[in-house]
Amino acid sequence: MSAFEQRSLQHSPALSVVMHDVAPTTWAACSRLLAALEQVHSAPVSLLVVADYHRLQRIEDNVDFLRAMERRLARGDEIIVHGLCHLDESPAPASLRERFFRRMYTASEGEFFSLSHEDAVERMQQARARFKALGWSPQGFVPPAWLMGQGAQSALRDSAFDYSSSRRELIVVPSGQRFNAPSLVWSVRAAWRRRLSALWNTHLLKRVLRDPLHYPLLRLGLHPADAAHAECVSFWQDALQQAVLAGREPMTKGAWLARQLGG
Repeated sequence: MSAFEQRSLQHSPALSVVMHDVAPTTWAACSRLLAALEQVHSAPVSLLVVADYHRLQRIEDNVDFLRAMERRLARGDEIIVHGLCHLDESPAPASLRERFFRRMYTASEGEFFSLSHEDAVERMQQARARFKALGWSPQGFVPPAWLMGQGAQSALRDSAFDYSSSRRELIVVPSGQRFNAPSLVWSVRAAWRRRLSALWNTHLLKRVLRDPLHYPLLRLGLHPADAAHAECVSFWQDALQQAVLAGREPMTKGAWLARQLGG
């Protein structure tokens, strides 16, 4: 048995409810989705907040949103930096691989996929500074769509953040230590995407719940657009209920990682 597996045995398996793309313009949809999950369990939430989502409104300029965030922090949620604008503003893709990740895998929202080290550093620092000016102390950074190119990866290692995440793992900064923490996530942009999402996420949920030692943390990766689709909302409610009934302890990503690193 590995050292990681031995440490995992010391704690109950866990789950994290993760709300992506949190911003003033998305908060109404986020709130509806979170309220639906709270009907099942009042789990703490990891809020992935964007400083200026799609360049529509700076978080500092919306008092109601800031008050909502303070209420969420008071209930035990955490705030994570989720980019500066959540937009891919780099030049057009130059290869098929880039076109797939930047236009198909995500709809031009992979902000950190093509950035140089210097540009990624500037965006990370600017977003973190703006959050701290509001009295928040973000420990985590998660790039939009979990996409980071080499420049962003090196910038993250040099950053003041404690952790990041990919679709499958939580990543300690700057050591690069990784923990298995798969994220369920739906793509709702088209009917065929929703059908595939339902099938894949049902399969992945069963697999993760069957093997708590190998998957000590399960993430439920919610997006504001999910709130508009009843089948997606029902899935998230059912997934949360199944995970809790399976003995998984709801906690934020930051709290889970602190527990792991603390032994």
